[in-house]
Amino acid sequence: MEETTISVQGKGAIHVVPDVTRLEVTIEQWFSDYGKAFAQAKENSSWMVKILEYNKKPGKLAKTVKFNIEDYTENEFTDSGKFIGKRKKGYMLEQEIKVDLPIDNNLVNCIVRGIGKFIPSAQINIGYTLQDERPSQLKMLARAVSDAKDKAKIMAEAAGCELGKVKKIDYHYQNIHVMSQARYIHSNAEAKTSTPGSLDITPDDLVISDTVDVTFELLNP
Repeated sequence: MEETTISVQGKGAIHVVPDVTRLEVTIEQWFSDYGKAFAQAKENSSWMVKILEYNKKPGKLAKTVKFNIEDYTENEFTDSGKFIGKRKKGYMLEQEIKVDLPIDNNLVNCIVRGIGKFIPSAQINIGYTLQDERPSQLKMLARAVSDAKDKAKIMAEAAGCELGKVKKIDYHYQNIHVMSQARYIHSNAEAKTSTPGSLDITPDDLVISDTVDVTFELLNP
């Protein structure tokens, strides 16, 4: 006799309080010479370490997550406006540095002002996240499986059956990254005028959610 089963998708969601301020520093700058672009990238990284250490934080907190120097081109046209092609005109530096800090507006303000003063063409995204997401993810998965069981039990009873044992659980792991954006600083001038008051932001709770597919055996009453 063929086994009867029911498959249900369970969803788990939890709210957690962030414990980390994340700064994402993005630098995009044009150079006529590749060597100058590379030297500036090294100087940017060096200044980030110095800024952290000046504020009594380890320089190793600065992580370069993107580094790219590529040809910069511009479109060329004839006097009549006809497109001719692209012409190389120097190099574009693209660099991104990530820094995780405690939630401390005074500290973050000092770091932001230092970036504005010493790292040219810097834009800063300020957000909040978790230092360790794993405990929250495990709790969320437990809720997802429990949710699937509750749904399956209701459907089984409605069909005049009883819910049997679990036959299969499918979970397609996702690299869940949770961050809430708080403020975006667009220029060095804006960063240099930053104050603790302008960064006096109360972070919202973060929401972590995911799904699992659970197959149960169905038993006749």
